Amino acid sequence: MSDDAGFYYDGSEVHSGLTGRLSRAVNDHIRLFLLGPALLSLLVVFVYPVGVLLWSSLRETRGLTNEFAPTANFARMFSDPSFWNAVERTLVYSFGSLTVTMVAGLGFALALNKVVNRRVRDAYTTLILLSWAVPLSIVGLTWQWMFNGQLGVVNRILVDLGLLSEPVSWLGNSLTAMAVVILADAWSRIPFATIVLLAGLQSIPQEMYDAVRVDGATTFQRFRHLVLPYLRPSLFVAGLITWMFAFRAFAIPFSTTGGGPAGATETLAIYIHRFGVQLFDFGFASAVSLFLVVVTLVVAAFYVTRVLEGIREIE
Repeated sequence: MSDDAGFYYDGSEVHSGLTGRLSRAVNDHIRLFLLGPALLSLLVVFVYPVGVLLWSSLRETRGLTNEFAPTANFARMFSDPSFWNAVERTLVYSFGSLTVTMVAGLGFALALNKVVNRRVRDAYTTLILLSWAVPLSIVGLTWQWMFNGQLGVVNRILVDLGLLSEPVSWLGNSLTAMAVVILADAWSRIPFATIVLLAGLQSIPQEMYDAVRVDGATTFQRFRHLVLPYLRPSLFVAGLITWMFAFRAFAIPFSTTGGGPAGATETLAIYIHRFGVQLFDFGFASAVSLFLVVVTLVVAAFYVTRVLEGIREIE
């Protein structure tokens, strides 16, 4: 049905002309209009860089050489003992940081969830978030100063308390240096885990707490049979993101120890920096970077699958 003003009616009034054609185009391609910008952004910030990384990893760039060699960098990488040492140190660093972060984050979240006054809880949450706002390089430098063998405040406090007879070179020993960078990394990530887990705790219905309390469940039983099952998706999300950032961490270990002493804290990111920035071996550095990306994606895919399974179990 139409009229002289250029409109037609078929149960609803739709404009003709340019506006009408634009409206119909949007309706017919609504998925493209909604997903297009996101897909374009993904292409620009991820797919294209990974493609460049893959192409660079297939080229031999040592010294004055710059030629296509598809397997040279990967063969060299997997046969290099220092690469596997860096992988081992990265796993120790990332899982150490993950463990400290999740345990401390869960403890803070449980404590904050017990605060009844909302304003007080928000004030504590804001204070915890302050450490998250500190740049990672500043975190590394701060912890380097704190654990300095001569001027560090940690040595000063321990000596004054009589717990140490003389200052300890924390960053000069391989074991203590790794422990320091793990604690520094965890310190910067605890606020994120705390906020995610606190949101998960507050999503548990109060009726569930009342029901298990009436049944006579102890505090540990409530935590094991009520809190943990409901908190599982939040634990998976916080754990995945924390591990991913720690696994590819560069700023904190580099600014704290520079990978030392004697390579004891040289993670894969610092290993890549050594070959790509210091030695200008871009092909080999790209191959190691590609390995880092692939491992991260595989673990992320596995973790997301586990998260979905956990959500289905709760539902």
